[in-house]
Amino acid sequence: MYHKFLAVLVLALICGVSFALSNTLLAKFHTSPLIISIILGAIFANLFTKQTQILKSSGVVAIAGKQILRLGIILFGFNINLSEIASVGTIGVIYAAFMVFATFCFALFVAKALGLSKDSAVLIGSGASICGAAAVMATQNEIKADANKLAIAICTVVLFGTIGMFIYPFIAKFLALTPHQTGFFIGGSLHEVAHVVAASAAFDSAASSTAVIIKMLRVIMLVPFLFLLNFLNLSQNSGGSKLKSIPWFALFFLVAICVRSLPFFPENLVQILKLAASICLCVAMCALGFGIDRSIFKATGKKPFLLAFFIFLWLICSSLVFVKTLC
Repeated sequence: MYHKFLAVLVLALICGVSFALSNTLLAKFHTSPLIISIILGAIFANLFTKQTQILKSSGVVAIAGKQILRLGIILFGFNINLSEIASVGTIGVIYAAFMVFATFCFALFVAKALGLSKDSAVLIGSGASICGAAAVMATQNEIKADANKLAIAICTVVLFGTIGMFIYPFIAKFLALTPHQTGFFIGGSLHEVAHVVAASAAFDSAASSTAVIIKMLRVIMLVPFLFLLNFLNLSQNSGGSKLKSIPWFALFFLVAICVRSLPFFPENLVQILKLAASICLCVAMCALGFGIDRSIFKATGKKPFLLAFFIFLWLICSSLVFVKTLC
């Protein structure tokens, strides 16, 4: 019982520090508390290895990395409104779907050419194509890859998403993209929601709002994506009946979007649920950070980062072709 209490306390403290850093020292960089949390979790795990093993033995860390993660993803659905999705039209939905699934297929193709494992390809591809670290975590929940591959995938999201956050505004201005095109470009190809918010902040409200909506459409694609993993037999949640292999939390994610869109749904409750989602995902990130061993970055080699780099180039080029042609 003592160890369980201690595990809850450590997770809560790291989560609190992550939010504090995100809103103070790192506020101008729009750094997500989720990213900070997994970094702090990894630092803690590598500095206090014995203590981390004790915390893991309590079972609390495992719950945080699975059940609380799924709850966070469901609650995240309350960030999205169907009327906002309708504002970008059918072309926005098609564009988001194309960027997610074409990017994921591209990731699998390049990974095979590089001789990279399928698990690494799926994790890195999901993070780049859908919604960054949250997508990596959800995918990890399905394919049951080891923690080392998870850590590398999230590292690539942080690295290339951050690079994109700084260079995207220059690309948009250099190519003289319209506000509408800029929103599509940034929202359709940057990794994290936080990256999209930061990059689009350099433009007017029309561009930034469009960017966030397109990004939210990519987040919604997490639902069919998880079903695709099952269809392609990439998911490891297949012990028993077919019902057990269905990612039910993804369906509840869609339900949350629909409930959020009801005309009588209270707006003040949206902010509370949004905060609850962030807290759940932050705690889950910290728990996953406990499984990261610093030695993996020495042993992993350059292939995962090379894959992430090619995906990064693909995201930029394919997105620009799309928006220049159809927007």
